[in-house]
Amino acid sequence: MPFVVYSLMDPTSINAAEALKSSTRFEEADPLQGRRHFISHDLPGVEMLEISEPHINADFLDSLVRTDLVFFLSRHRSAAGVPSFTVHPEGNWSEEAKLGGKPRELGVAAPAAMLNVLKKMSTLPTKDIDVTYEATHHGPLLTTPSLYLEVGGNDDIVNSKPLAAGLAGCLVRALTEADESFDKVAVGVGSTHYPSKFTKLALEGKYAFAHMMPKHFITEVDMLQQAFDRSRPKPEVCVIEWASVNATQRKGILDKLNELGIEYVRV
Repeated sequence: MPFVVYSLMDPTSINAAEALKSSTRFEEADPLQGRRHFISHDLPGVEMLEISEPHINADFLDSLVRTDLVFFLSRHRSAAGVPSFTVHPEGNWSEEAKLGGKPRELGVAAPAAMLNVLKKMSTLPTKDIDVTYEATHHGPLLTTPSLYLEVGGNDDIVNSKPLAAGLAGCLVRALTEADESFDKVAVGVGSTHYPSKFTKLALEGKYAFAHMMPKHFITEVDMLQQAFDRSRPKPEVCVIEWASVNATQRKGILDKLNELGIEYVRV
């Protein structure tokens, strides 16, 4: 029973939720601890929750909703303002937790669902808008598998009702057209915050990525055990973007993978 969560502090989230409500006949149900709650007539078993807090502070969802998967409808903040559709898991690779969650704690990734949404995003008839994974970052910290679906860019982009409706449409298609065509579930290591090589490999059907550790957190190899444990389904392999890390960093990664008994692939 998937739950879709939208925040009143996020214009993309509100617009995408409104598009969902109108296109799949969500009807308001009894509130959950004072929060508005909706059930879809066209998507059996799918519910929606309105929150007044930012998504990143929604750690309370584990105790509020009974579900096996949470989708966060959200805008994406980009310093460069590059237009994009993105998906990503949650967690913090370092001692900093300025955007929710807890230091050095990862949430539970949903690799198959993320890939399914990513594939749907890649078919949108939009020009000059990137479709990409993002590396694991920010909160909330949940024990329930979850993922973010985002529209990013400047104010015109994140406030765009047509683009938010496109995001909602990707979610509807992901919920009604499951696509399990991938070879293995993987943890990604290396690359940038926007791991284009991992995105390409995923869209080619080679891997469904769970957590992704970008190169600027490559010293946090002790967290690789978490990355493999906190995913449903569990990853089978570590995919390393080889050229993005130096020889010393590679040794640290490989030593830890060898200690954990985890297979790796160079890309």
